[in-house]
Amino acid sequence: MNRRSGVFSFMADDPLDATPRDGAVKLSDIYLFFWRRWLLIGLIFLAVVVVNGVMLMQIQPRYTATAEVTLVDPRQNSTPIADLLTGVPLSRQVVEQEIATMRSKAFMIEVVKRLGVDETSPMLEAGGPPPLPLRVLGSVKRFVSGLIRSKPAADAAGKPSAASVPLPQTAADTEATAQILAGDMLQYGPAADRLAALLQIEQSGNGYGISLSAEAADPLFAAAIANAVAAEYPRFSLGLRSQAIEEQVQLLSGRVEELGHNLEEAETAVVDFQTRVAGVNQDNADRLNRQIENLGRALIEARTEIVTVEAQRLQVLELVAADGPAAASQVLDSPILSGLRLQLSGHRIERSRAAGQFGADAPQVAALDAVIARVKEEAALETTRIVAEYQTRASIASAVVASIEEKLTGLEQLVNARSRNMVELAKLRRIADANRIAYEEFLKVATESAQLKALQQPSVRLLSFAEVPQTPSAPRSLLRLAIAGVAGLAIGLGAALLLELTSNSIKTTRALRQATGLPVIGSLSHLRKKRAAQLLGRLGSGAQLPAAERTLVEEGRKLALFLSGAADRGRGTIVFTSALPGEGKALTAALVAHALAARGQSVILVDAAQDSAKANRAPSPAAGDTEAAGPVPGGVVRSPAGYWFLSVAETARTGLDCLPDRWIETAVTSLADKYDYVLINTTPVLSLGNVSSFLRHADALVVASRWNATAQQTVETCIERLRDLRAQNIYAVMTGVKRRAERKYEYPGFMKTVKPWWKQT
Repeated sequence: MNRRSGVFSFMADDPLDATPRDGAVKLSDIYLFFWRRWLLIGLIFLAVVVVNGVMLMQIQPRYTATAEVTLVDPRQNSTPIADLLTGVPLSRQVVEQEIATMRSKAFMIEVVKRLGVDETSPMLEAGGPPPLPLRVLGSVKRFVSGLIRSKPAADAAGKPSAASVPLPQTAADTEATAQILAGDMLQYGPAADRLAALLQIEQSGNGYGISLSAEAADPLFAAAIANAVAAEYPRFSLGLRSQAIEEQVQLLSGRVEELGHNLEEAETAVVDFQTRVAGVNQDNADRLNRQIENLGRALIEARTEIVTVEAQRLQVLELVAADGPAAASQVLDSPILSGLRLQLSGHRIERSRAAGQFGADAPQVAALDAVIARVKEEAALETTRIVAEYQTRASIASAVVASIEEKLTGLEQLVNARSRNMVELAKLRRIADANRIAYEEFLKVATESAQLKALQQPSVRLLSFAEVPQTPSAPRSLLRLAIAGVAGLAIGLGAALLLELTSNSIKTTRALRQATGLPVIGSLSHLRKKRAAQLLGRLGSGAQLPAAERTLVEEGRKLALFLSGAADRGRGTIVFTSALPGEGKALTAALVAHALAARGQSVILVDAAQDSAKANRAPSPAAGDTEAAGPVPGGVVRSPAGYWFLSVAETARTGLDCLPDRWIETAVTSLADKYDYVLINTTPVLSLGNVSSFLRHADALVVASRWNATAQQTVETCIERLRDLRAQNIYAVMTGVKRRAERKYEYPGFMKTVKPWWKQT
């Protein structure tokens, strides 16, 4: 009887796989994904929201009060000396400089003095303790920082600290001022640091306004701090400006006094010399004096030109270094620079608006940056040209001075024999005239500085005081909860996607067929091991089975129907195996054996999977069945389910890995002659088992794969191993299918093709 040449040769198509699919992601796939993972996403979302809510409950509410001040344009009441002192126009740089001054520790100390508080005052409390997660992170951060800083601290243990190094001794007043500042820093420094942590100082829009926001646990404290800062800064700013002008006046006064003393000495020398040389010829002396006087006047003008041009050039260079080439228009009468400065101001305003409207990285902002850069380059070229012109003028004046001095030297050499005394007198007068001019100029500047000091006004004006806030500004509970919700959804979705992408188990019969290339002849529903063992004991007893077990028996009947329909004249040898242990092949073989026996066929189930030691501990299918037939010759027993059962390990009385091929061939041949169907439950393919010993006797090979448990690579490796062993007529069966979850992986409408167990009668 040759039943192995095409007995089970035709392919069985699973009707559930008839729907064509492509590789694109469809809306139905997205729907099934959310259907499978909605619980995970919801739990993560709920956990994130709850944790954030608990943290919000631990955060103490904070109140923010805001006062506003504005900068006064110094050009409205400025003088040339004021422009010289300020150096730059009122612009964003000036605003940022004022903000930096407001944030300085010296100003914070003055505000602390005005408030009359110290570091332990409730007004300067930074709020309640942070939430528990933040405290834990802070502790970890401090621990790690301590480990990192422990070695540098040990290295610096023997070095003197900055406070222990004696400061160099200076003048008495400077030392007294330094001692006062050091005392204020020691007394009010910690309170100033805590006050600075409560303040937020920033520019209001693109104008000259500055907003001063204070945050505190008490709304009254927040308003008091903001108003104190707004009221104190005009006085502090005026003090700084007055101090700077006072230092300038003192410097100019000392210089004027020195020049006055030099002028007095020069004039006294002229008078004394004239007294000594009264007998000189007046005609020659007058003529020579006129020549020398003219040359001296030209020399003074040339030197004055050099000093003026050099001062203007240095002033232009200082302005360019401080505020860019466009700032030189303040001291230069250049219509080109003035126009470029107006263009630069307009382009900067347009850029600020474009940045606020389109973002800092927008193409419009980049275009305006290019225009601003081009205007700056033009301003730089114009400034460079003017500076070069100043250098040329200075060079020309230096050449004139050199020429005049050369002429004077020649004239003095010419009349040296006759009028050395007159030349000396002219020299003394020239020195006196130069000292007089310098004295008059410095006296004029000192007078203007003193007048500016008397007329000095604050550069900051108060716009509005801070009102007591009625509602807390932090924490923003709704916003934080919304952010936590979005973050929870994102984390949940990411976790679900990660699980989906990292899961390589086979979940559908379609996937099993694609992975193995085999016909999938059916699937068995999931049943717990305890209930499965009870089911095997109740088969054939006539007792009413629960719905889930009836469904499993019906699915086994469908598998048996297929296998019997594919058999040659209703006879055959079928081998059941799997890739790994625990795939449900034993239950599959038992269900098929029961179904075939129920149809009146003579069936024997051969257990070639359990070794002798395990077989001795495990009960036989007839154990506990008092109505079952007793053992028959050869170790075959009859199961209450209607089929015969044979344990290879008990019959051969040796390990399964020690069975000789001749014994297996003799046993299978004798069983095939006696029974209609021989069902053999073998060891897994990927274990060191005996599958290869039974393959040559098999008419069909059924490979069991557990649903959502067996990896796709494992199944593929199993099939490749079987094909290497030249196995024929291989079929696949999916076991342990959870029907409720199966529909979450199949196509829409899948449940219409499968009748669930709870609806079966």
